[in-house]
Amino acid sequence: MRTVKRYPTTTGDSWLEMSSYKNCQFLDPKEIKENYDYVIVGGGYGGYGVADRLAELHPEAKIAIFEAIKIGNGDSGKNAGFIIDVPHNFGDQGNTTFEENEMYYHLNTSIINRLQKNIEDSGIDVDWDHCGKYLCCANEKSYKMMEEEARDLDKMKVEYKIYEGEELARRTGTHYYKKALYTPGTLLVNPADVLRGLFTVMPKNVEVYENVPVMRVDEGSQATIYLLNGKRVTANVCIITAGPFMEEFGVCKRIFCPVLSYGAFTRQFTDREMHTFEGVKPWGCTSGHPAGTTVRLTRDNRIFVRNGFTYGTSRTTSHQRIRWAIGKLRRAFEARWPELKHVNFEYVYGGMINMTFNFRPFMIRHSSSVYCSASGEGAGVCKTALCGHYLAEWISGIQSDELRFLQKISTPKHLPPEPFTTIGATIRLMWEEFRAGNEI
Repeated sequence: MRTVKRYPTTTGDSWLEMSSYKNCQFLDPKEIKENYDYVIVGGGYGGYGVADRLAELHPEAKIAIFEAIKIGNGDSGKNAGFIIDVPHNFGDQGNTTFEENEMYYHLNTSIINRLQKNIEDSGIDVDWDHCGKYLCCANEKSYKMMEEEARDLDKMKVEYKIYEGEELARRTGTHYYKKALYTPGTLLVNPADVLRGLFTVMPKNVEVYENVPVMRVDEGSQATIYLLNGKRVTANVCIITAGPFMEEFGVCKRIFCPVLSYGAFTRQFTDREMHTFEGVKPWGCTSGHPAGTTVRLTRDNRIFVRNGFTYGTSRTTSHQRIRWAIGKLRRAFEARWPELKHVNFEYVYGGMINMTFNFRPFMIRHSSSVYCSASGEGAGVCKTALCGHYLAEWISGIQSDELRFLQKISTPKHLPPEPFTTIGATIRLMWEEFRAGNEI
């Protein structure tokens, strides 16, 4: 394979700043061994899914995880913190069929239950709430997506409720939205807190290292992993779960079309300011238009807003882009809570949504010693974790309907050559934001 030229970077402050596990210490890189049974490249939810299942299936195996930056400070910790059970944005994920949505619902709920059990069995205290999710519409043009989702949920016999008017305002603390579809199975989490918490309680045969970038992976009867710190490690199997950065290793080409989004957290509200949310429980909503603003009231009394999509040609954002995004984030916050417009943002960040061109996952056996997996669409925590889980089963020779389903749909389309991809994606994102209107 080729030598990596671009690595993940840290831009802006996000959920990690509010994590009780922010300062927990993983292993010192000096303790890295020369040989492992399994090496996992990428310490996000995909890497966790692989490590968790491999450790269960092979308790005597030596397993190492290498994350290029601080765990929870990458894209796994820079999302809106929704772990969604139902297929997200029906009708907007390429050629997804109803049968595929049913299987996704089964897979999503199973991985949520596994994460829940791991949290409960380990006794860790993480920001993990069964709050459910709203699909909120600020104008009637957006009702179409809500109606399509309701029809599919009816067919799947999945519980949901419709709220509007004063009842919706009582639940959200704002009169901005006209109508919403509520599904109770979604979890609202601090994604960095959950991820770091789970990695702190990995079995003893799993070694977790952060701030250890992998420079190259060479395949053969064994994989040879070259670290940027000069160390060289061999493994029977190397598993790459690095999202779009997977292309840097040469295992695929022009599959990922990463979209950058921008998020902001207010400072914590004072007791007086919290009167705006009197009787309101922590909640979160996605928008009635895919380019609209995602909103959350966190359990530590902040408002989180996310919007402002741009195409991530270089797979990272910049501080200049983050500053550019603040204006749009402020407008979204102040439109919903004009009485709180004096409240400043404490943290602002840019993060990457690891999408493929047709929203399909990427799961391959690249060689006898190298496997790869990644989610292909926006609702990534569930999909990324379950892809990692079933990749571990594939490596271990375990066959199932679930694995065969994931292997079958792992058909990401290739992107056009540059500069056509960046130009086309930029125009499309601008058009979608224009169409979103006051959903932003």
